[in-house]
Amino acid sequence: MPIRLTKENLKTIKPYAATEWVLPNKMTVSVWADTFRRLDAKTSAEPGQWSTNRTPYLKGIMDAFTDPLVDEITVMSASQVGKTEAILNMLGYIIDQDPGPTLMVLPRADDAKSVSSNRIKPMIQNSASLAKYIPQNADEITKLEYHFDRMILYFAGSNSPADLASRPIRYLFLDEVDKYPKFSGREADPIKLAQERQKTFWNKKTVKVSTPTTREGYIYREYEKSDQRQFFVPCPHCGKMQVLVFGQVKWPAGESSPEKIKNDRLAWYECLHCKQHIEDSQKPKMMLGGEWVADRKEPNKNRGFCLSSLYSPWLTWSDIASEFLKSKDYVELLMNFVNSWLAQVWEEKIEETTVDKVRNLARDYDEGMVPDEVLVLTAGVDVQKDHFYFVIRGWGYYEESWLIRAGEVDYWQDIEEALFKTEYKRLTSAETLPVYMSCIDSGFKTDEVYRFCRHWQDKTKAIKGVEDITGGRFYRANKIDINSRTGAVIPGGLVLWHLNVTQYKDKINRLIHSRDPVKWHIFKQPSDEYLNQFASEHKILIRNRTTGKAREIWQKKKEAAANHFLDA
Repeated sequence: MPIRLTKENLKTIKPYAATEWVLPNKMTVSVWADTFRRLDAKTSAEPGQWSTNRTPYLKGIMDAFTDPLVDEITVMSASQVGKTEAILNMLGYIIDQDPGPTLMVLPRADDAKSVSSNRIKPMIQNSASLAKYIPQNADEITKLEYHFDRMILYFAGSNSPADLASRPIRYLFLDEVDKYPKFSGREADPIKLAQERQKTFWNKKTVKVSTPTTREGYIYREYEKSDQRQFFVPCPHCGKMQVLVFGQVKWPAGESSPEKIKNDRLAWYECLHCKQHIEDSQKPKMMLGGEWVADRKEPNKNRGFCLSSLYSPWLTWSDIASEFLKSKDYVELLMNFVNSWLAQVWEEKIEETTVDKVRNLARDYDEGMVPDEVLVLTAGVDVQKDHFYFVIRGWGYYEESWLIRAGEVDYWQDIEEALFKTEYKRLTSAETLPVYMSCIDSGFKTDEVYRFCRHWQDKTKAIKGVEDITGGRFYRANKIDINSRTGAVIPGGLVLWHLNVTQYKDKINRLIHSRDPVKWHIFKQPSDEYLNQFASEHKILIRNRTTGKAREIWQKKKEAAANHFLDA
């Protein structure tokens, strides 16, 4: 039977053997940092003893470094969330606990010298557990090389191939990889050059960190290969776990001043589940209850983390809302907001409907009036927490269509009045037309929608949008009224219609851009809200995470944009 190796039975082995065998160190990077790391007043807004509880989301990132099942760590994050400090803690852990030759690569040699002098050196000098390794010979420490008694720490710029192509290393840190200058082809890829130096180490580790740029950027492609973790936090009201997204950052309707929102702290976060307001003061407790959850459950030696500024303890919801409002009308600023604040890639649009394009579709008739070419009226309703958006359109031959009415109402009675109790007058006669059929989105307030649709079953259908349906079909139907005792479908019961939103939006887009004849019309002087919402999406190209296959989907041009009239 194999003998289990413990400290006790090691004592029974010959003394010389006991000096050769060392039990694996159980200390994690976060424990090491909480115990030994001190922050310097010159480089930190919060000097003194490091505390992981200040940025709890960094714990999972740091401790992945000491996980024997992890070879690579990929961090795709916003700026100013503490990711550089996480790297410094890993470096400190290496020097003190698990030494080995290490290389840190930054975009340029000047960046490497700056980080070495202004971040790494002060950390070593201010932490007693690291200062003891500083060699007495000052020549052993230069801006690009630290020669400790047990290891060497190298620094290099990605624009210096010669510094990347020699000397074996065990640990490799690639910082801000999406800012590395594109290599010309005369030299090898700087990242591959650095990784080549790890070949002789079976226990190597690679850490890749960057704010993202585009889908073609290195950090996004590496994150796609990883197990793709996101940080879920509990709502302080309902307790349900969720990833923080910018679309849930809210501020008072009609308020558009970035300065006022920031200075008066007008923004809040709306829970995705219970819709309650989450204030800035509640964020620290949320962070402490957070956990990293992998999107890919299969074993993966590349552990990936995606982290936006919404988690930062140094930013308020109002800071983030203000930055968005300052950026939204300028492409360069908006791209920076998406990359450096939301930690998302910037999407190049493939197809777009602009507000001006929609406005130019206006014809000479008033809202509520029906052009003579219209044969039938239909309606769509988008359901929100405390109100509804509805659209009524008229249809003629060959898919020609006219906007008859578009509005926002508060109650189901208002929907009944607009859709089923009002008939709409033709332009040139006394004839009126009722709404023949309507569709109501059941994704929100599902029970209320079902109840309403059962009451008006001959005039409305419950629908749910899906991104795709097998075979490219426009819809599929599911009977949802089932006898609970027998399991049989109840005759005449409610049917839920799943609509292929990609197909329908493609069709609407074709009608909008049709020429000779124009097929898509709107009444004169539509509201700015209608125009903005109807033009709120564009079609983009994405790649399947597993297969790499590209496909097109409809997506909001701006994450916070409303699209309710388009959905309706």
